[in-house]
Amino acid sequence: MTPPTVLVVEDDDANRETLRAVLEEERYPIIEATDGRTALDMLRDSPQPLVVVLDLVLPGQIDGGDILRLAADAPHLGARHAFLLMTASPQRLTPEMEALASRLDAPVVRKPFDLDELLAAVATAASHIASGTPA
Repeated sequence: MTPPTVLVVEDDDANRETLRAVLEEERYPIIEATDGRTALDMLRDSPQPLVVVLDLVLPGQIDGGDILRLAADAPHLGARHAFLLMTASPQRLTPEMEALASRLDAPVVRKPFDLDELLAAVATAASHIASGTPA
């Protein structure tokens, strides 16, 4: 069975490249976005469910929190895709963000991330997509 595609949404080149390399080694197909607007377009346009590794802080007008908010309010996004939220700025993880992450069953992975923790979270999200159950 082919694993689901992982959308890595990360503006930091080094982090994005590390995530891509680690996830490709685990045989996940990878697509990437460096900002929220591109990620949101990819989520809306994707013909298949995605595992979304989402950075909280992104450049531009749409950040990871905005994407979580939109996904939580739009069942066609929130129920279709599986999310995991990354942050190097825990102080930006407001009670609202924590509630949205919880509502979407999106684990929060702190940067610098532990690769085993990250891979376990992606595998859990992938299994939800494969089984057809919401994440």
